[in-house]
Amino acid sequence: MKKLILVRSPMRISFVGGGTDIKEYYANFEGSVFSASINKYVYILINKYHDKKKCVLKYSKSENVNSVKDIKHPLIRTCLALTKIWGLDIHSIADIPGGTGLGSSSSFTVSLLNALYQYKNKKISKADLAKNACHVEVDLLKTPVGKQDQYAAAYGGVNTFIFKKNENVIVKKFNNKPVIKNLKNNLLLINTNTHKKNISTLNEQRRNIMKGGKYLDNLRFMNDSVKIFKNNLVKNDLKVCGQILDENWRKKITLSKKNNNPLFQEIYNESLKSGAYGGKICGAGGRGFLLLISPKKNHKIIKKKLNKLEFLDFNFDYSGSKQITLL
Repeated sequence: MKKLILVRSPMRISFVGGGTDIKEYYANFEGSVFSASINKYVYILINKYHDKKKCVLKYSKSENVNSVKDIKHPLIRTCLALTKIWGLDIHSIADIPGGTGLGSSSSFTVSLLNALYQYKNKKISKADLAKNACHVEVDLLKTPVGKQDQYAAAYGGVNTFIFKKNENVIVKKFNNKPVIKNLKNNLLLINTNTHKKNISTLNEQRRNIMKGGKYLDNLRFMNDSVKIFKNNLVKNDLKVCGQILDENWRKKITLSKKNNNPLFQEIYNESLKSGAYGGKICGAGGRGFLLLISPKKNHKIIKKKLNKLEFLDFNFDYSGSKQITLL
């Protein structure tokens, strides 16, 4: 049995359809999301601990525990209980901190499960890895999250994820390399320096979805936008793609009052004035990174206008969750 395992899983940016991956929606209407995994990762390192009766955990905090029930970190506690492994030294490292809207929590879950399966010499498909991560977060922990982040972390690449009413998930890879290259060259990711948990935002969205009415209408609009966005992307009509992002963001704001704030609106308005076609806050909203589609020629103008903010240098990831060979 291998004793030292290192696994990484990518974070993601979601273009359109976010919110339709929540069960309250897809169980009734079927949802879809178009997203891209990026080369910012959550790493999990697992080693056999010298005391088989204990586990040592190092993430943003440290724990030295004697049993699963004593673990404070809910994802680690649930994953260890699910895989029935003990006597480990587990370390977590992330390229970008949590609470920024790039799906880092699910990347953590996917990396941890993958590392635990690798430790047990158990082969697992990307589909089952994503499904099990969803089981941990949605079913066991009852976290009010959707399913797109786990699949983006497991699969990598640029994809459409279709969430069926029967819980199946269809993965359609988008492999048009010239179009993907053109899209990447015209993207900007801006750190708004707002980091926080999104549980209250997600809970409010779920409650509103269950009310129906305009909330469901807006989600149907966002779901329909996936196909329209991809059609215009293939045409390299990024101006329309930017407008679609803008329309989806305005619909997303209606799902929760916590999705937007004056700071986001100020940054976004300045970006539009400086030549961006459109954009959105990543994730559930209310924190984190602002994604923009903007002509490459206008990037310098936007960066100069928003020079107090950090612009993330990134590329797309195509490997998904994978074990890293240690030399």
